[in-house]
Amino acid sequence: MKKHYAPALLPAALFLLLSLSAPAQWAPFTAGNTNGFIVEFAEHEGDIYACGFFTRIGGQQARYIARWNVGQWEAVGAGLPDEGHSLYSFQGGLHAAKYEWGADSNYLFRWNSDIDTWSRLGGGFHLTNADPAAFRTASLYALSEYGGQLIVAGEFDRIGADTVNGIAAWNGVAWEPLGQGFTGYIDGGPQILYPHSLVAHEGWLYAAGNFKMAGEVVANGIARWNGSAWEALGEGFNGAVYGIEIYNGELYAGGAFTRSGDNSLGLIAKWDGSEWVKPGIAIDYASTPPFPFAHTLRSIDGRLYVLGGFNLCTNTDGSDVPCGGILAFNGETWDGLDGGLSGEAEAIIPYEGGILVGGFFNQAGGVPANNMALWGVVSSTADPSDGAAIQVFPNPAREVLYVRGAAAFEYALYDMAGRLALRGQTTAEAAISLEGLPQGVYCLRVRTGKGVAVRRVVRE
Repeated sequence: MKKHYAPALLPAALFLLLSLSAPAQWAPFTAGNTNGFIVEFAEHEGDIYACGFFTRIGGQQARYIARWNVGQWEAVGAGLPDEGHSLYSFQGGLHAAKYEWGADSNYLFRWNSDIDTWSRLGGGFHLTNADPAAFRTASLYALSEYGGQLIVAGEFDRIGADTVNGIAAWNGVAWEPLGQGFTGYIDGGPQILYPHSLVAHEGWLYAAGNFKMAGEVVANGIARWNGSAWEALGEGFNGAVYGIEIYNGELYAGGAFTRSGDNSLGLIAKWDGSEWVKPGIAIDYASTPPFPFAHTLRSIDGRLYVLGGFNLCTNTDGSDVPCGGILAFNGETWDGLDGGLSGEAEAIIPYEGGILVGGFFNQAGGVPANNMALWGVVSSTADPSDGAAIQVFPNPAREVLYVRGAAAFEYALYDMAGRLALRGQTTAEAAISLEGLPQGVYCLRVRTGKGVAVRRVVRE
């Protein structure tokens, strides 16, 4: 997570612009100002939560954490004392890992939604040689579950009076270490452990960051725990690893690295069982700021998404992939998602058949956005009223669809994946044929002389 600055306010009217001139699949999520970076989304008890550097999100006041509730964001109690980095739902509570900017102790916080109260889980996390000037403080970065226990990773070497290095498990009463934990730093990088991402899979707990050692083995940024000992994965990397994910049974990693042993990489890698290799694409590395990075990897609905700060990506055949802050992999090809975002992205979660993305950007596929946007979703919550007053009938429809309310209009029909199914121009109450379209839910966008309207349409 890099240092970021708040964007300028965007007029609410800008969020109402939806283009029919191209099969754009991005849409804004909400109107209203969001004044800081969105770092993480998580689901807890059916609700979506967001955390990050904001104190206002979608126009609503919320201190570093918010809940999406019936069309708007709302505060979660009094919020967090510092900016949030990671959220995890575990045993009925939402757990929040946060930054610590001073040399004092940090805590893992638990939101008890049944009594609307925040509580601290266990003792405080400390870093003996904390140095706020070098960003070496007791920040907590990653949460996961392994062996029925909650796992937390971060920049710490002590919990209370107990020596615990960078990673700990909650046994229901207190925090306990996972072996000797993490020590040292990747050669040539900053002197911070930065254990940043955790993934549990088939009896292993995978951990990634900027640490040199995991237990007694040289790890160089990535290692796995079998319940009793740490194991390295090949030679690791020459730079920090920010995100890891299992996709189609294989482990992928992203970060600020360019090599693993003798293998040249472009900030993204795949573990083939014996070494780290290119996964079919590279984020081009820059030797001067701003340095690109891959931050978050998530597997959602058969696709692997890579989020971060980048705008230049190259296939293994040398062809460029137009991109900005996000890529998607379907197992064969990489997709830049209509050019992606105008800034950086780190947060992602499934939403109504598509995805909700958060970060620090003011456009998504050319559509104005306030640090969050939807991809592949039939309708957007950012447009509570139509730019054009129309009626669409019958709905559900079988063979034909009619639009009433405009003498002439343009239309485009998209499926749930955001693919263009139909496009054309016609006049009021002229039949739009649905012949040949599969049954399912579609998004109809209609442009008239008065604006743009969006309707959810069901093809029977």
